[in-house]
Amino acid sequence: MTRVRLVVLTAIVLAMLGLGSLWSGTSQPTPASLDRAPLPAVRSDGDLGSTWYCAAGTATGPATSSVILSNPTPHAVTARLTGYTAAGATAPRSIDVPAGGPLVVDVASTLGDPTASVLVESPSPTLAVDHQLTTEDGGDRDACLTSTSDSWTFPVLSTTVDAGVRLTLFNPFPGDAGVDISIGLDTGARVPSSLTGVVVPAGTSKVLDLGASASRRDQFTATVRSRSGRVVAEVVQTFDGSKGPRGLQMAAGVPLARQRWAFAGGFTGSGAAERLVVQNPGSTAVHALVQVTPYGAAKNPPEPLQIDVESGRYVTVDLSAESRIPGVGYHSIQVEADHPVVVARSIALSGPPDPVPDASIVGRPPLVHGVAIATGTPVSSTRWIVPAIDAGADPLPVLLIHNPGDGIAVLRATAAVGGTSAVLEQASKLEVAPGDSVALPVAAVGAQPGEVTVTVESSEPVVVERLTTYPAQVDLAFDLAVPAHDTRRPLRPLAG
Repeated sequence: MTRVRLVVLTAIVLAMLGLGSLWSGTSQPTPASLDRAPLPAVRSDGDLGSTWYCAAGTATGPATSSVILSNPTPHAVTARLTGYTAAGATAPRSIDVPAGGPLVVDVASTLGDPTASVLVESPSPTLAVDHQLTTEDGGDRDACLTSTSDSWTFPVLSTTVDAGVRLTLFNPFPGDAGVDISIGLDTGARVPSSLTGVVVPAGTSKVLDLGASASRRDQFTATVRSRSGRVVAEVVQTFDGSKGPRGLQMAAGVPLARQRWAFAGGFTGSGAAERLVVQNPGSTAVHALVQVTPYGAAKNPPEPLQIDVESGRYVTVDLSAESRIPGVGYHSIQVEADHPVVVARSIALSGPPDPVPDASIVGRPPLVHGVAIATGTPVSSTRWIVPAIDAGADPLPVLLIHNPGDGIAVLRATAAVGGTSAVLEQASKLEVAPGDSVALPVAAVGAQPGEVTVTVESSEPVVVERLTTYPAQVDLAFDLAVPAHDTRRPLRPLAG
């Protein structure tokens, strides 16, 4: 094999491993073989298949679940979808995924059960997979996972009278899995007897209502640890609006604590409450710095916030209460700790935003309801894939791009749908200064409004998030894009 070919192959494999491979680094169990049709043979030119785990498929009340397949190659590829419920596996379905843009697959009509967790397998290493859940009250989407872990942490959960939390434990593998689930409160962590030794049989998916073990809590954490076997864990958090915000958020667990985390975008201001939760899963107290940098203010950022987190505890930082953070426009967030932590950010909307005083500032979506909860990223990359984003939504969805490095990042963002691709407006050779960030609204490609796949390429490693809006349900979602390049690098320490 030539050196060039080896480099290309390595880049392709790393592209589809995503964040999960960075966190886990462990060998993958083989998915359970449950009377499924054989996949097409993998070509002998070195292509390796990809497997994606889309765990959450149900929420409080009726929900519509979709899997979104994105194929950035010039040729159609094949994917096989299998659903998993408490009763076992559904009949698998093979689907042809056309070139050049996302294909939305309804789980109910395709696999026969709208609540199923979904396993997506393909001989194509370039296929990217999202999943989406919507209800009358809100919606969210996230990239499915490409690896498993023996530990999953959820830093931001709530079971107030208007909120519900459902935890999905997805085990598509041949062996049974046993897990313990610890609940972290402001007084410490505990493992309720009902969450000790939970068994998830091979080839099934189990859904647990965490409200039964942590009732009427405004903020708590949960950690899933495997005793035997492995699962993929994901939560769906819903708010019905009766006491405060209304919306839905879906989040996979964090497999590993890290010392540095970054969020490409966030916002405060009128009608928006932004909180940062820093969880310390270790046995040593943690000191951390939180740097919040308004877009365009990298040369003169506000002083970082300093926090201390005791062992096994968490700290909530109310960013909306910080006068040093402007209430109009977006900001990036970087967290640096002296020991590994898990970090998540939540935004709850309760009213319209303040007017934007300057045309050069991109304001947050003019929604009056919505909840968005997301974890950050411990890595930056020179290439990111946004598997699907709805360019037909009103208001438009936004890409949020942060440059955590020392050099100027020159960006190019390309959107693809139905075999057609186009460079996003103002994103052909867009420069982002060190430490700064940009917000890019994503409009329709040509005359084809709707879901598009976006590729962001940069001369320097950056961090990319998507901000999706759900106008019909009046909701929004922050989700990390998928890093897809072999030059991914750890985040730099904060200055000072």
